[in-house]
Amino acid sequence: MKIKELIPWRIRHLVDNYLENTIRSRYPHYYKLIKFGKTNINTPDYWDKEWQSDSVQRSYDELFSLILERIEMNAQVIDIGAGIGRLSKLIKLERDAEVTCLDFSSWACSQLAEQGFQTVVSKLPEIPLPDNSFDIAVATEVFEHLDNPEKTLQQMARIVRSGGLVICSVPNDIFHPHEELEHQQSYTIDKIETMLAKLGGKVTVKTGKFTPESKYEFILGIVEIA
Repeated sequence: MKIKELIPWRIRHLVDNYLENTIRSRYPHYYKLIKFGKTNINTPDYWDKEWQSDSVQRSYDELFSLILERIEMNAQVIDIGAGIGRLSKLIKLERDAEVTCLDFSSWACSQLAEQGFQTVVSKLPEIPLPDNSFDIAVATEVFEHLDNPEKTLQQMARIVRSGGLVICSVPNDIFHPHEELEHQQSYTIDKIETMLAKLGGKVTVKTGKFTPESKYEFILGIVEIA
């Protein structure tokens, strides 16, 4: 018999309610540690399964159009947290760009490699590539999943040439860590502007809807690397 089964069901019920209704909302990282044995549930195995089931929909027309506006033809681009490459494929098609895809899901990278993309399997914030390798580094809906997004941002800036761009997008003050358990962070416009300003270049921030019918907004931040 399991130890949990020796505890009266009413006590178990009270503990479960307290965990779900109090700990989850106030201390989401502790909640995940108790519930899953880790404070961040984003792992390569987790995302291998997510991408294989194609349960993650990331075709955001307005967001992707705004990103494409800032990418010149034939640019060298790295897509950080590329997943199965919806944005990567669009950049390659619309801008005839040379696109490198980085993700910690080896399954996702293997699919993209079969389609002719250069791929790098790595867990952020590590980006195991040389300085000044790309014209643009882009990360869409990635920073909210990370324990240390600022280190990732610094790595993105490191691999971008002078005059290039670092581009990122995140949900706009929605899907907080207690609501969306994949998320470690939540963001506002001010928070994104402050993060990007630390890189020292000109910062541009825009917002828009994920889909035309959605009430949820994204924040798009762009910094020009000096």
